Amino acid sequence: RLQEIWLKDRHCIYGSSATKKIQEKIWSATSAILVTVLVVAIVALCTIGNDDNNNEQEKRLEAANIANEAIDENKNNASAQKPSGEIDQNESTSTSTSAVNEIKEELHTKDHAHACSYKSLKDLQSYERYPKASKEADGNDRRHMVDPPSGGNVSLVCCDTTVGPMTIAVRHVWAPLGARKFLDMVQDEYFSTRVAFMRCVKNFLCQFGIAGDPAMTKKHRNSIQDDPNWLPEGPKHKTNEFGVKRFPRGYFAYAGSGKNSRGNQLIVALKDNPRLGGGSPWEVPFGEVVGAESYETLEKISTTYGDKGPGQGLLSREGSSENVAKNFPELDYMTSCIVIDEEIIEHR
Repeated sequence: RLQEIWLKDRHCIYGSSATKKIQEKIWSATSAILVTVLVVAIVALCTIGNDDNNNEQEKRLEAANIANEAIDENKNNASAQKPSGEIDQNESTSTSTSAVNEIKEELHTKDHAHACSYKSLKDLQSYERYPKASKEADGNDRRHMVDPPSGGNVSLVCCDTTVGPMTIAVRHVWAPLGARKFLDMVQDEYFSTRVAFMRCVKNFLCQFGIAGDPAMTKKHRNSIQDDPNWLPEGPKHKTNEFGVKRFPRGYFAYAGSGKNSRGNQLIVALKDNPRLGGGSPWEVPFGEVVGAESYETLEKISTTYGDKGPGQGLLSREGSSENVAKNFPELDYMTSCIVIDEEIIEHR
């Protein structure tokens, strides 16, 4: 309304320096109020409803997008209509846009992370936060054969699969290069392409890692150098004195075929295994599943096809195509992974 009055009576408003200064102050105050109201409206829209409701999440994201467009339009109008000498509104508009982007980023994280019961590393049990070989049966049920490397950076990754959520503690000190490679794939949304659990053998392991998009497979196929193995090697060290097997259920490592052969294919142990990690350089663990629900998910992954699942060549060419789904209807998939927390944990 003020703009209409100014346009109609601009010959009067510009008639004196006093009225001009008044106009500039009114315009500046009005613009600031409009931006403030807009940000408040965005926050209000984004807090309506239940965070766990997927439809509500979509509405909130849509509101944030609309607000972004409104801010851009307000910025353009301000540039076109503001009188000479009026202060630049870019700073306040930039602040508002940043607020919208923060809201969108928060929603993106919540959309992916809500499936996992662990929301941060603080949720880990003590035996998960500080893994050790135990002489007495404790919460980890004598899970580790030897004391794993401790301390250092730990990334908590929440993955969705077709059979449930899976939380992975990626322990950089266990295998720095392997951990970094996996996290690079996570950050690139590699697993959102729908990665098939292509070779899952009951009571043994599950192999996966070829992307649902062949272009993504090609992008991350490059091999990395080996990390030093911290597990005891050789046939004499398949178990320890308590019968704990070398490569327990839920350990993550890479599939490979020789020295420095770790690429984009991974393995996770479905059961405690005495043979894995005993000398093959690619089988150095870089992380493990944590939380009861993650072990429940491991139990649910289909082992229908065993070694007879879709071939690597087929998946590399077609990805997770309709043809693959038609010929292997019982196949399960990893559908997304996101880093939900990261922390440097003290050595113990």
